[in-house]
Amino acid sequence: MNTIKPSWKPSPGMTVGKGATVQQFVATVGNDKLEIEVAQWGEGALKVNGVQIAQVKDANGSRGAFRDLKNIAERHMRKRAAVPVVPPSAH
Repeated sequence: MNTIKPSWKPSPGMTVGKGATVQQFVATVGNDKLEIEVAQWGEGALKVNGVQIAQVKDANGSRGAFRDLKNIAERHMRKRAAVPVVPPSAH
């Protein structure tokens, strides 16, 4: 069974650290590309395959926004893993 827990890494080419206004992190689970983008003031967004699926606006800073979105991403991936993929019929 493949892991469904994303392993987050800073996005290449995006500034991270104390001086960054916006930080972006990426992870890949199977064929899905996940992205989290957070701001210092506690806002952030979660995208799966380029589609935004969640947003936080009132977290306690960038760490709080990342933690909230990371938890949402893990729940989303668990739900996706629980749904069986039905291959298209060959007609």
